[in-house]
Parts: sequence; C-alpha cells; structure tokens
Amino acid sequence: MVDNILNEPQRETSGAETFAKYEFQFHWALCKILQKHQKQQDYALLIEYHEDVVIADSMDGQKAQFDFYQVKNKTGARYTVQSLTKRSVAKEGEKNSVLGKLLSSCVGTQYTDRITEIGLVASNGFSLDQKDNELKLDVITVGDLSEACTTELTKKITSELGENQIPNNLKFIIPTIQLENQREYVITKFADLIDSLFPKGMCNAVSIYRAIIDEIHRKGCVKYDFQDWERLVDEKSLTSYKVKEVIAVNTKHFSTERMISDLSSLKGDLGWTFLTFKGYRRRIEKLLLQRTGMLTAFEINRMKRIEDCIESIDPEQYSSLKDGFSAQVLKIKADFPVDAFNDDDEIMTEVLYLYLKD
Repeated sequence: MVDNILNEPQRETSGAETFAKYEFQFHWALCKILQKHQKQQDYALLIEYHEDVVIADSMDGQKAQFDFYQVKNKTGARYTVQSLTKRSVAKEGEKNSVLGKLLSSCVGTQYTDRITEIGLVASNGFSLDQKDNELKLDVITVGDLSEACTTELTKKITSELGENQIPNNLKFIIPTIQLENQREYVITKFADLIDSLFPKGMCNAVSIYRAIIDEIHRKGCVKYDFQDWERLVDEKSLTSYKVKEVIAVNTKHFSTERMISDLSSLKGDLGWTFLTFKGYRRRIEKLLLQRTGMLTAFEINRMKRIEDCIESIDPEQYSSLKDGFSAQVLKIKADFPVDAFNDDDEIMTEVLYLYLKD
C-alpha cells in the first residue's frame, strides 16, 4: 500500500458539495485530459481535491507528478495584478486573494516538489505587463512577465503568504472552451480523439461523453480525505484506464470485424452456444479496442508475460482447439498470481486474443 502524497487537510471542501455549479471547470478539465489521451499518456483526474482540478501523470503513487489548476469562469474586466492579489475582509482577518488561494494549495506542502504546473485558468483573460506586450498569448508564463510585474506580484504574495518568490511553474491560462458551447465542444473533442485513434472507426461520441461526465459527477462529489494512494485513485479520480474502457465500449472499428468473423468460425470447434459466443465477442471487442487505441506499460508487460507463458503450447497440436485452449488457460492459472484475473473467462479472452490477433 502506497501512502497518498496529497494527503494533507484540504483548504476547503465546499466545492465538492456544490459540484453542480461547476460545469465549466470539469468540461475544461476534460479537454485537458483528452490532450493527454491523444498523446497516449497515463493520467488520473481529480476534481475538487485541494484545487479545482488536479491531474496526476501516473497511477504509481511513488512516481506521480501533478498539475494544479484553479478554473475561473468569469466575464468582464481582465485580471490585473491588483485584482489577482486583492483580499476581501472576512470574519477573522482577510480572505485569500485569487492568486494567493491557488498558491496556498501548492507551496509549502509535502508535495510541492512534485508539482509540474500551477495554472490559473480564467475565461475573462489577463491584463499583465509582459516583456513584449505585442505578443497576444493564451498561456502566459512567469518568464513572459515584465520585471516590474513580477516584482509587484512577488511583493503582494509575500505579504499574503510569506513566500518571497512566485513559482516558476505558474501559468496564466485563457481557455479555448466557452460557457455557451461547452458541452458540444467537448463532444466534438471526443469525436476527434476517436477519429485519430481509430481512423474510419464508428463511435457514439454523445454516449462516451455522458458516461465520462457521469463518472466525473460521481467522483467529484466525494469529499473525503484518503491516506493511501490506491483508494484516492479508485474512489476520487477519473483515470485514463476508465476513459479507454468507455471509448472501447462505444466504438466499432474494421479491425474488430475481422477478428469477430474469425472468432465466429471457431464456435463449432469450441462447442459454444450462441450466448457463449456473444459473451466472448463482447469481451474480445472491448479488449481489442483498448489495445488498438492506447497501450500502457502495464498492458504491454501483461501481454508479453501471457505470451511467454503459453508460447510452448500450440493449441493446434491438440486433438481439438478446445483442448489446446484449455491447456493454455491452465498454464496461465498455474503461473500467474491468483488475483491476476477476475475469472476463467478473462483468461480465455486473453488466450483467444493472442490466437486471433496475428
């Protein structure tokens, strides 16, 4: 069991309780993880956990690096140094400023050194003095700011948080997604992703979107802290594995048609009923699409181990394919840990996949 590096008291949990108000924030987050999915990167998306949006780049709690984002859906005047650092009066003292609130989640923590990017995302934009004000940037880094602007920001944050410098990984981001078309925008992004992963494939982008949004709603409403990393990932995050699974269930591709046709020709040899064939067809379709679209290091290693395990067993040398496949299943069960597979059907699906894929 790996300790959860993010297990510090959260600044607030009211965001999780009023989750329905933050459609824009998780639509923006979806666009962000779809960019990672396009690049075949692993990720775990956390909504309302320390910050509006936190993205881990690995499922390994000992190696994961994090991006922290505060997402503001605002209209009107652009953010200036003054409005970013303005503090309002609270019952006791003063509230954090917009920028101070973001940085308080990221600096001076046990996970600070594992934060890759700190982003303030604001639809109203920014009016910050740059080294070159002729540049119209949608992402403004600390390095883009003028010395006077950096000095003023540092002075304000030092007064508020006691930090004497602005983190170099801080970015001011203007989102491309807009409030009016956010749902349609994300659905289009899903369709574009599927087209790039499965050229000429057919997908139901709306069904994919709905399933993913439902998952984010469910996970986002979880407001508990987690001491171990695995529970945090399982109960609070949307992972690249889950997105792959949803995509696979809602996508058809010509490569699956060939494999399913070959699988159908084995029905008689294996003595399957139609219902048995239908069950394995669904499993094979899902597995094939998962592995066609994006292979993780875990899946590559798993496939190689299974292939090495049964390499010495040629099912076609047995009196029947059924006996040959059964021998391969028994070999895998003998060589792998008990909890490596959910059931014998999952093992048989792996055996069939390796037999049919070449």
